[in-house]
Amino acid sequence: MFETLIGALAAITLASPVQAQTLFDQYIEQMPQAEVTVPQQISAPIKKRKESLGIKTNAAAVFVADVASGKVLFAQNEHEVMPIASLTKLMTAMVFLDQKVDMTALVEMKAEDFDNESKPIFKVGEQLTYGELLESMLVGSVNASASALARSTLGRENFVAAMNAKAREMNLESPHYADPSGLDPRNSANAADIAAIITHASGYPQITAAMQKPEVIIRGHKTGQVYDVKTTNLLLSTFLNKKPYSVVAAKTGSLPEAGYCMAQITQRGDGSSVVAVELGDDNHFARFQDIKALTNWAFDTYEWD
Repeated sequence: MFETLIGALAAITLASPVQAQTLFDQYIEQMPQAEVTVPQQISAPIKKRKESLGIKTNAAAVFVADVASGKVLFAQNEHEVMPIASLTKLMTAMVFLDQKVDMTALVEMKAEDFDNESKPIFKVGEQLTYGELLESMLVGSVNASASALARSTLGRENFVAAMNAKAREMNLESPHYADPSGLDPRNSANAADIAAIITHASGYPQITAAMQKPEVIIRGHKTGQVYDVKTTNLLLSTFLNKKPYSVVAAKTGSLPEAGYCMAQITQRGDGSSVVAVELGDDNHFARFQDIKALTNWAFDTYEWD
């Protein structure tokens, strides 16, 4: 279901919202039959509250879509390219997992993995497994973990090149990556492409498993120190993660240049799923309230077969 949206959203970034369904249908028709994993005739949700125009937010860009059909449910400035902060780590996680490394192999943290912008979680010289680095990056958005994953696999420069190459392979034109953690404000994309990226990332079981955890407890393999890495996603404790709803995947990010950003896929008990993205919100808590409101509005305003 999630992979279906990738092509649709890639096309959406090049067209107006009213053309989205036509472009999605063309995308399905062009796919080789053996690769289609969902029915070719996908019913898009129908707007039942026609008078409702959406949710007012202070975000610079907003994009909300139905995951299965690719139908755009709400959007504003969705094609404007802007800094994405730690939403960068969605691509970092995919490029890392594409290397198919041994997740139990140990990595020693180096001084070059740490930055001067964020409070360090781990210590120089600590040893962690690849699996622990991935989880800490996705759950707690640990910048040093992202840097260590890049350095210890392809090397930082080649890793960043692979991130940009993967965006092009996904037929996404707006994303540009300059570092694996998201600290560099040159990491940028538009909201529609971020929706496609988190949807694609949701196809990796290791990514969704990590993103659904409220915290991870890690014991350093060299020092024995216990590290408690808590989620950055405050919506895991809200009604969007309680029956009949569940958070499938989510990532937060913030920088002075980027404002406060968030992307989340939420699924309802009937199987319908909504992806919501905000870029450039004006404060930490507003993005959570907005994503919650946008997702609730989508489920309340549209009906699925």
